[in-house]
Amino acid sequence: MSSNTATGALASQVASDEASAVRRKAAEKCQLVLETLYDSHNGYKQCAADCKDTAMQMLFEKIASSRADLISQLSNVIQVDLGVEPVKSGSAIAAAHRTWIDVKAWFTDGRDKQAIVTEVHRGEEVLIKFYESAIEDTNLLAKVRDFLQEQLKTVKEQNASVDAI
Repeated sequence: MSSNTATGALASQVASDEASAVRRKAAEKCQLVLETLYDSHNGYKQCAADCKDTAMQMLFEKIASSRADLISQLSNVIQVDLGVEPVKSGSAIAAAHRTWIDVKAWFTDGRDKQAIVTEVHRGEEVLIKFYESAIEDTNLLAKVRDFLQEQLKTVKEQNASVDAI
């Protein structure tokens, strides 16, 4: 084997390793979005179950269902387009946050509508920031970026709809 061939093979391997690392990093950002989508889905389900207001309950159930669809779609993109096994659940921190919301609802008998809306928005801001961070990653495939932008649009519209109730 000539030194040019060996050097070329080594350069090719280094480039491949770098591309793989870049792809992994982009996939990690998408995984954070997915994990937070699970958190959002679970939070909306919890709020719907605890809510006494029928209009809020129906809206939260509708958004939870939509989030389940977003989870399914993003899981597929992560697996097919990024070649990574998608996460299957939300974060432990969000589970603790949902418990806090549940305790707060117990103390207020579920009647403090503004407190619920404030907590929903707070959780959604975290999700929106993870979407924006992933979208800003210049190493993300354009196809995946476009997909995330569409999902982000949906998330923002649904977050705004909470104010209408």
